[in-house]
Amino acid sequence: MRYLHVTHQYPPAIGGSEKYIADLSEALVERGHTVDVYTSRSVDFHTWANELPPFEQRNGVNVHRFWSLYRRGSVWRMLHFGLRHYWQNRSWIYEPLIFLGGGPIAPGMFTQMLRNGRSYDLIHLNCLVYSHVIYGYWAAKWLGVPIVVTPHLHPEQSVTYDIGFQHTVLQGADHILADTKAEHTFLLEMDLALNSEKVSTIGVGLNPANYPQMSRSQARQRLNLPPSGTMLLFLGRKSQYKGLKLVLEAFEGLQAEFSDIFLVAAGPETDESKELWLRYEKLDDLTVLDKVTDAEKLHLLQACDLLVLPSVGEAFGIVYLEAWLLGKPVIGADITAVRNVITDGVDGLLAEPDSADSVQQHLATLLKNPALRQEMGQNGRNKVLANYTIHQMADRLEEAYRKTLAARGKEA
Repeated sequence: MRYLHVTHQYPPAIGGSEKYIADLSEALVERGHTVDVYTSRSVDFHTWANELPPFEQRNGVNVHRFWSLYRRGSVWRMLHFGLRHYWQNRSWIYEPLIFLGGGPIAPGMFTQMLRNGRSYDLIHLNCLVYSHVIYGYWAAKWLGVPIVVTPHLHPEQSVTYDIGFQHTVLQGADHILADTKAEHTFLLEMDLALNSEKVSTIGVGLNPANYPQMSRSQARQRLNLPPSGTMLLFLGRKSQYKGLKLVLEAFEGLQAEFSDIFLVAAGPETDESKELWLRYEKLDDLTVLDKVTDAEKLHLLQACDLLVLPSVGEAFGIVYLEAWLLGKPVIGADITAVRNVITDGVDGLLAEPDSADSVQQHLATLLKNPALRQEMGQNGRNKVLANYTIHQMADRLEEAYRKTLAARGKEA
C-alpha cells in the first residue's frame, strides 16, 4: 500500500509527535509499504525557519520538505490576538488569524497534495494543533482520499483541539488515532458526536534494540559528568509548561539535605528558560545542555538515576518510556495523559501540577530509597516491553488503516 503522512516537522526535528510519525513511517516501510512524508523544512516551530533540504530518504521513508512562511513577531502577535478574542465568543472570524499565525503555512505542500494525493491509498495527518492539518484535510477531502488523523491533543490545553476548524477535521476524518485510553475517552466525550467505531487507541511504541544498557559511570564519562553522586535529569524542550522552573526550585530546596545530588537540564532553550538562567546561573551542581543529539540523549538516560519532567502539556510523554527501557524511575505531572502512562507508586510518581513542593517531596522520596528507584525502573521497563513496543504499535496502526479502507470499500 502507498501511504502519505503529513506532519508539521520530521526528524531531525526534535519532539514527541515528530518521533511518533517517524517511527510509524519506518515501521510501515519495514512491513513492505511505501510511505511518503510531506512536512516543513523546519526544526524550530517557533520560527518555521527553512533549514532542511527539500528531499531526503530516511530509513526507507521518502521525506518531502516544503518552504513555509517564517513566523516573525508580527505573526505571533496575530496568533495571540486571534486566540484571545476567539475564546471570548468563539466567533469564526478569528479562526483565519489562528490558522495563519499557527503555521506551518506551506503553499507548496498544499499544491503537491492536490497534484499527487490520489496516488495514495490513505492520507494520515499528524498533530492537530498546527495548520498543516487543516489544509491537508481540505486537500484530502477535495480528492476523496481516506483521512486518518492523530490529534495528539492535550485535554488541559484547549488550543490543541477546541477551535472550530479543529472540530471540522475531527468530525470529517475517516478515523482518529488516540495516544492513550484517556484521550480516546476524551474524544468521545467531546460535544462532536463522534462515532466510537472511528476512534482507535494506537499508543506510542519504542524499539528496545535502540536502547542498549550501559553502566552509569561509562555514560557519565562520555558526557563529562561527575562519576559519582545521584543524577537527576530534566529532558525536554525548556518551555514553561514542561516544568523546568518547578524542577529547579525543588532541586535548590533539596541541596541542604542531599549533598551528593546534581541536576542535568537538557533540551532546546527557549525565551522562558533564558530568563530562568538569570536567576539560577549560580546554582551549584547544575549542568545545562541545549539541544542534544539522539546519542547524547541516550547517554543522558543511561547516566541518570531518575527522570523528572513535571510537564502539564503532554499528549503522552514518550520520554517516560525511554527512561523506563533503561530501568529509570520517572516523575511526571498528574494530568490526564500522563496518569494514563505512569502508574503512581508503581513505576513512577505523579506530582501535583504546577507545584514545586510536590515535585520536591517526590524527589526526596526517591532519593531516600535507592531500592524503590530500582524497583520502579524495572516495573517501567516491564510495562514498555509488554505494551509499548514499535511492533505492537505498528500492528494497531495497520488494523486502523485496514478498518479505514474497508469502510470505503477498499482492501488494505
